[in-house]
Amino acid sequence: MSILVNILAFIAVFLFIVVVHELGHFLFAVFFGVKVHEFAIGFGPAIYTKKGKKTNFRINIFPLGGYVRLKGEDPSEEEDPDSLYGVSAWKRFLIVLAGPVFSILAGYLLFILIIASWGYTPIIIDKVIENSPAYEAGLQANDIVLKLNGKYIFDPTDMTSIIRTGKPITMEVLRDGKKITLSVTPTLTQKEYYMYLKDIKGNIEGKVESINNLEFERYMEKYAKEYVSIKSQGGELRGLLDSVSVIPERYAIGIYYGQFSNVFAKDSELFSKGDILLKVGEINIESSNDLMDVVTSLSLKSDELYVTVKNSKVEGVLKPMSEQVKVMFKKVSADVVQEITVKKDKLFAILSTPGIFETKAPNLKPQGLEAISLSIARSNRLALYIWKTLPGVFLGRNLQDVSGPVGVVQIIGQAVQFGLETILTVVAIITINLGIFNLFPLPALDGGRIIFALIEIISRKKINRNIENLIHTVGFFLLLGFLFFMTFLDIGRFFAK
Repeated sequence: MSILVNILAFIAVFLFIVVVHELGHFLFAVFFGVKVHEFAIGFGPAIYTKKGKKTNFRINIFPLGGYVRLKGEDPSEEEDPDSLYGVSAWKRFLIVLAGPVFSILAGYLLFILIIASWGYTPIIIDKVIENSPAYEAGLQANDIVLKLNGKYIFDPTDMTSIIRTGKPITMEVLRDGKKITLSVTPTLTQKEYYMYLKDIKGNIEGKVESINNLEFERYMEKYAKEYVSIKSQGGELRGLLDSVSVIPERYAIGIYYGQFSNVFAKDSELFSKGDILLKVGEINIESSNDLMDVVTSLSLKSDELYVTVKNSKVEGVLKPMSEQVKVMFKKVSADVVQEITVKKDKLFAILSTPGIFETKAPNLKPQGLEAISLSIARSNRLALYIWKTLPGVFLGRNLQDVSGPVGVVQIIGQAVQFGLETILTVVAIITINLGIFNLFPLPALDGGRIIFALIEIISRKKINRNIENLIHTVGFFLLLGFLFFMTFLDIGRFFAK
């Protein structure tokens, strides 16, 4: 049943996106006096037809697209004054451009509706490291980041990329309902190593003196999965060095982003919605990082260990929790703090459940012109990302960032479960994707036809219709091949889950 719902939702979303796109072509064609033979939703035989004064409107049996059929698109038709190739090249340019523009504008308008109706989730600071640039600048935990260098910011990834440039940053944050402007200059950090060890014996603390009798940094240049002896100021640790993650030198300001809070978002076997998790084992829960450390510790076996090393000094050690774990939490309904003992596996299953905790950042709902300007800024960020990412797909890059028809069905199906806001967000993203994709100067796409119109505008010479048609036909089959390839990738991802 859920598969059927997903498919029906996909069809409804897809038809909306297609109709908006084709409406752009239709309206501009009519405005410039080009006859529109048909405005069709779907492909194949018609199941509904309505004759207009100049255009036939029809719904076809296969709801997987749509089209407007303009007079003169067929090379066999004469180039009459009311045909696509009978009007001037600049008019044809605008008729073709209107489809992608309408798609992109629809996405922008949807984002305005979404943010005006539901607001958005901003970036929130979870923790500020003492004596860091952020600490010295006055940044505090729970500050909400609104703007960087005068521009709205929505994604921690974008914020990190700006910080990594190393240039001074002006930040506008929201603190206790008041907007505050701060200036912070990133500093270059040292390499950090995250070591995962198995079959451990011994202890590690303080400065790491050597690994297998080699100085720490020298060993890490060519580390391998092997049994090691790590000597430190606080003792010697032996075990299997299973893996090492390295964070290279980078510019940073000394903050952690807030992801989720310690407030339960839904009921579970042990906790109720609204309960506040305070302590697990010896770890006090004060940030998202603390929660992640708890889940990691619960996942470790008795002979496993995570060690963080920076500048050859042990910064942190994550040890496995005992089989019976003490948990302290506040029962909100009774306004009391309770302490219980829970089996390690049961607690891990609960705390690792997707959506078990509320998000850290509150929902912000801007009003009036601010909602519009913020929505446009968010849409601009998305459009720029799509424009940069999509070309690489044709060269075999960024394939993990795109989906074909099967993947889109799954995405829309998941959105349906989360409600109207998520559905509209997905629709906005897809329609902006469609508009930008169609602007690429590839045969059979609107972008390819735009190029031909531009050539004619610049050269003031008619292009051989048969040659142009042949190029678009070849491009169409290449795009079909690309579509089949993306479908193959989607199916592979589906079975890999």
